[in-house]
Amino acid sequence: MDWLPLLDPTHLFHLAQTPIAPPKTPEVELLRKQLDFITQANKDLNESFKTFVDTMKFVLIIFGFLGGAIAFIFGKNLDDAKKVARDAIRQEVEGHVTALVQTEVNNLKRTLQRERIIGDTIVHYYLPNAIQPPNEFKLLTVRGFRDVRFLRDRPQLHSETANIVILDLENWVTPNQQRFSSLVNPDRDTQAKPQIDALLKILPSSTVLVVYVRSTVSYLYTVSSSCYITPANNPVTLLGMVADAAYVVAGILT
Repeated sequence: MDWLPLLDPTHLFHLAQTPIAPPKTPEVELLRKQLDFITQANKDLNESFKTFVDTMKFVLIIFGFLGGAIAFIFGKNLDDAKKVARDAIRQEVEGHVTALVQTEVNNLKRTLQRERIIGDTIVHYYLPNAIQPPNEFKLLTVRGFRDVRFLRDRPQLHSETANIVILDLENWVTPNQQRFSSLVNPDRDTQAKPQIDALLKILPSSTVLVVYVRSTVSYLYTVSSSCYITPANNPVTLLGMVADAAYVVAGILT
């Protein structure tokens, strides 16, 4: 029995539309506008429901056609149809699983490669004339670099080779016994420039210099682009910059 034609929304939504001649008062005029709005809304709903019914009829026809086609192809043998369905589903699942596994393998390879590069990198942490290493140095020692050494004298940088050198200006106390972090421009640039230039002069061209300073040092943005130098303005950024610099070194040495 075709029950879809029985679902006629006109039986569900029907409003009397007997012409009304109301007195010309604001209240009646407002009521008339509301009735017109409801009538139009019912017409729109009626059309929408008819469209839905027509669509459902089309879908049922398609399903009926597919059912007939499947029965014809498999000679009404449902076991064959189930087998084909199982095989199709299994192939689809295997394809998705293979893609997911390959993605995870690639991610693991990249992680291992990154850690291998970090494990081959030597880092020197230079804080001029310091008495003891700062907390930032301790964070670097547990990151997994091949070696992290704390240096307080510039000649040590010249005699010992490192892939990355960190110049700690943030914790540096200048010869005038002022903390560099408390200085303002132009004093900040005046104090930082000799330290940066001295390191760039003695470090190998393949060494990356990371300048650790929370405040802005304008001179860093005027250094020659041929030098591998970058700022870091907090402990988290410092760890990330040194790890990224290890990649740069690996690219230079390759």
